[in-house]
Amino acid sequence: MALKRRIIVALTTVMSIVLFFVGATDVQAARADMVDVSNNNGAMTISNFTDMHNNYGIKAIVTKVSEGTSFKDTTAAGNITAAKSAGLYVNGYHYARYSTVSGAKAEADYAAKIAQADGLPSGAVLATDVESSEQQNLSTSQNDANNAAFMSEVAKYGYRSCIYTMGSWVGTTMTVDQGWIAAYHTMLQV
Repeated sequence: MALKRRIIVALTTVMSIVLFFVGATDVQAARADMVDVSNNNGAMTISNFTDMHNNYGIKAIVTKVSEGTSFKDTTAAGNITAAKSAGLYVNGYHYARYSTVSGAKAEADYAAKIAQADGLPSGAVLATDVESSEQQNLSTSQNDANNAAFMSEVAKYGYRSCIYTMGSWVGTTMTVDQGWIAAYHTMLQV
């Protein structure tokens, strides 16, 4: 069922350790293929991404693009450009605040337009990051309908989409047939 299909996750998202990669050269790190970057990490450089690729096997990034219908991540365009220049595959995500189908469509339109303007290539993934308080107390069927509406709307802009959430919400707060499950590893010792 959903649990079985979510194991499609081929890439481990490592959010809390990205800053430890920057400038580190002699560290034993957990295996990671993709890192999540956002304004919380600041602007990343080609050198940062090249270091991640060469020293840690990073193959892709997922960068925050937007949140709700008014927040634009100001580091996304630069992160997309730098990661592509470093030879990494780029994906994006939108931090969802929606609680209705119409809200999900509005957020999808907002996210996709920003992703296009920031240079996220057509065919890339533009995931919906669903883990905010707005979704926490909704029924599974409401969350599922909202997520489906977001993903369907994003597809109109040429992006693939999936759900990005925490493991404890899978099967309880929403159904996840395809997606990335946030996995936080122990901190690196530098």
